[in-house]
Amino acid sequence: MTASIAMPAKVLVARLSHESHSFSRLRTTLAEFGREELLFGAEILERMAGTRTEMGGIIQAAHEYGWELVPVVSACASTSGPVTRAAYDALTEPILRALAEHPDIGAIVLSLHGAMYVDGLPDPEGDLLFRIRQQAGWKVTVAATLDLHANVTDAMVRYADILTSYRTTPHTDQFETGWRASALVDRTLKGEIHPRLQVVRRPTIAGMDLGRTLGDTPMTRLQARARQYEAEGFVLDLSLNAGYYMGDVFEAGPSVLVLGDGEAEDSRCLAVANALMDDAYAWRAEKTVHLQSIDAALALCRTPAQRSGPLILADYTDGPGGGGYGDATHLLRALVQANLPGTLVGLLYDPESARQAVSAGAGAEVDLRIAGKTDPNFGGGPVPLRVRVLATSDGRFTRTGPFRTGTPASIGTSALLQCGEVRIIVASNRVQAEERGQYRVLGVEVEQLNILALKGINHFRADLEPVSRGVVFVESGGIHATDLRTLPYRNVRRPIWPLDDETSPNHQPLNLS
Repeated sequence: MTASIAMPAKVLVARLSHESHSFSRLRTTLAEFGREELLFGAEILERMAGTRTEMGGIIQAAHEYGWELVPVVSACASTSGPVTRAAYDALTEPILRALAEHPDIGAIVLSLHGAMYVDGLPDPEGDLLFRIRQQAGWKVTVAATLDLHANVTDAMVRYADILTSYRTTPHTDQFETGWRASALVDRTLKGEIHPRLQVVRRPTIAGMDLGRTLGDTPMTRLQARARQYEAEGFVLDLSLNAGYYMGDVFEAGPSVLVLGDGEAEDSRCLAVANALMDDAYAWRAEKTVHLQSIDAALALCRTPAQRSGPLILADYTDGPGGGGYGDATHLLRALVQANLPGTLVGLLYDPESARQAVSAGAGAEVDLRIAGKTDPNFGGGPVPLRVRVLATSDGRFTRTGPFRTGTPASIGTSALLQCGEVRIIVASNRVQAEERGQYRVLGVEVEQLNILALKGINHFRADLEPVSRGVVFVESGGIHATDLRTLPYRNVRRPIWPLDDETSPNHQPLNLS
């Protein structure tokens, strides 16, 4: 599939990343990418060099290896509903055009997610890799980084030479993943290795504890074994993918990707991948996060604190990082009623209230219908409150936490509100809780809070959990469902656990959080 070429190599680089919730009523347009990350050409090198991202790792590796980079597009949007076909075409066309304009490209390094879903196109990453092969042929080395929550499809494996995934959740090793993919490409270009990809799965759409790697988890045990296999030499790279079970695609769910060196190692590599996948399947119901009811969470809030820092209430099923709408209100209602000192609720996705608060200005008192406007069936409808506007912001900041360090970010036009003892942040961008910088834009120092109710799944844990006195994951009825049998799957392979498994000890109900 690949061939040695003279150095310096000309290498095309591009990023197209989105985790798509197949059952969300939202659609991810080109404008949504523009709110998060949408860069073209040389701007990619200027903005992403030195950042703790896949693109940052690729750029630094390219400098060390002496590559001539051809940067095309770098696009990422927050997890939400399927990407529109217009947005997908607008982002893939420049890549294919660049290949036509540079027939001497020796390699292509992509930063993908692996769980994108486009309207009418369930496997867009496989489609993109196929179209790249059509344009560039089989002599060009094609590599891609993947999120640890990728739903790895057969087409992705067929049309890529190299795939390698993050190894941590929260995803703090994006830079290392970009570097690792680049190192494998460089060795391939020099003829040192001849990569061959294989993937294995089991009949499960969930497992690997959602990929969590904080503490002793199924994923940390699997990752440790994978590194031992790699040390034996015949395996070039092992990627453990927890999958994204909100993606309604045939191959959805956990998988093991194995990258071997040459055809002679195929059988040994496949045996290693199967051994890891067997353990993952055996541990599929094992989890380290357990959701609490809102009442149970409030009881914990009233328990005397044993150490400093806020108690974090993570509104798990409404977490935008998993495709939640970010505006469920059941937890907000309960906390306003409880009126516990030092409480902050946010970020709540509510551009309407944010605009009204900004228009009123700091110091004003206004009547607002807060959040709950995307779909009240998931987590509750708007909460009418009279609030005082404490501060407003354009929401822009630069990430300083361990997740995507150094990249620009924004919560959008936003406001800090006061209702009794409870403060509330309403934001115009639907984003997951990530780090303290999201709160500092409105003058809030998280460490000084008593209770922080945020919308989060995993990534907030890297920067916020260390300064907290504990984390409570809350079930609030959001669209990031924990009983998957409530979702209208049409495309996943069947039978599959847990959709068709009536014997699970957790069957009534099965909580996959």
